[in-house]
Amino acid sequence: MARELVTAQVKPERACFLVGLPKSTWYYQTKPRQDDELRQRFRELALLHPRRGYRFIHALLLQEGHHLNRKKVRRLWREEGLTVKAKVRKKIRTGTSIPLQAEFPGHV
Repeated sequence: MARELVTAQVKPERACFLVGLPKSTWYYQTKPRQDDELRQRFRELALLHPRRGYRFIHALLLQEGHHLNRKKVRRLWREEGLTVKAKVRKKIRTGTSIPLQAEFPGHV
């Protein structure tokens, strides 16, 4: 509504007053996030610790001196598509390990 008034040659301050918006809403500009270095560090730590999750990485970043919120770390972890590698289970053999031998010549 305020945009329509501004295109109709009404000043933005007056348009905001008529619509009931604060002037700061009209002039607000979002700031780009500066998370590029942090995302790179995430990838490095995830490669070093493939079996650890975002909580462990958060603790490492705190030890390095980064002051980060746990929720921000989780959001960036998810946006980067990082996951914890699944643990590969070894097969447990339950039978005996006696090798089969031929009982007579020509037995396959």
